[in-house]
Amino acid sequence: MKVSSFFWNVRGLENNKSVEMLISLLKLHKPLLVFLAEPMMSYIDAFDVLFKYVNMHLVATSLIVNKVAKLWCFSVPNLVKNFLVNDQFISVTCLLHDKCFSFAGVYGANTYLARQFFVEGS
Repeated sequence: MKVSSFFWNVRGLENNKSVEMLISLLKLHKPLLVFLAEPMMSYIDAFDVLFKYVNMHLVATSLIVNKVAKLWCFSVPNLVKNFLVNDQFISVTCLLHDKCFSFAGVYGANTYLARQFFVEGS
């Protein structure tokens, strides 16, 4: 049994080069599960632009913060049986050939802590 997944911090799907590269990678490697970080567009637009070319559907998005979901998860049909999300990760439980496995995609933005800079001698 071959299980493949794909994670890419795409940093925007609204440019043609990123979309072309993503389509090429998905067609070449045929992953079962895909996580995209920082897509910077609505998933409805992404479906119209991109996912009609591959046999995958949207499983979940991270929780929306400031009107944006920073992480998306796509899979082939009937793979994901359960998922858990927050604003920084998506965890999925999958069933394939009677075998259960889990994956997690993490978007590591620092939304909880303020960074502090220390100056020597202060």
